Amino acid sequence: MTEPVVVRSIEDWWRDYAFLTHEVLKFTDRQSWDMVLNLLDQRARLQTQIDEHADRGFAASAAGQALIGEIMREEQAISQKMKQLRNQAENRQKIAKAYDAFSAVPSGVLLNRGT
Repeated sequence: MTEPVVVRSIEDWWRDYAFLTHEVLKFTDRQSWDMVLNLLDQRARLQTQIDEHADRGFAASAAGQALIGEIMREEQAISQKMKQLRNQAENRQKIAKAYDAFSAVPSGVLLNRGT
């Protein structure tokens, strides 16, 4: 017995896209990068399906515009979070380099400077 084919509407696809976007934000906050990459991959595949679908009615509707607005806000939050994390990583790297340079000097040289 074969399984019935489930036909999904463009609205379902947009709602799935919104869900995946929300999950990307959630796992970005947790810094779970494997999951973020997996979700982004799923979202890209779904975007291809949406783009290939000829029906643009939902995206133009009030409900579609509201959902797309929500997606855009969450994408902006993801972008801001990623920039913040990048800046933090750069700062940690600068601090680590500064300590590496300091630790390269033998400790006896530092202690004997005054004598």
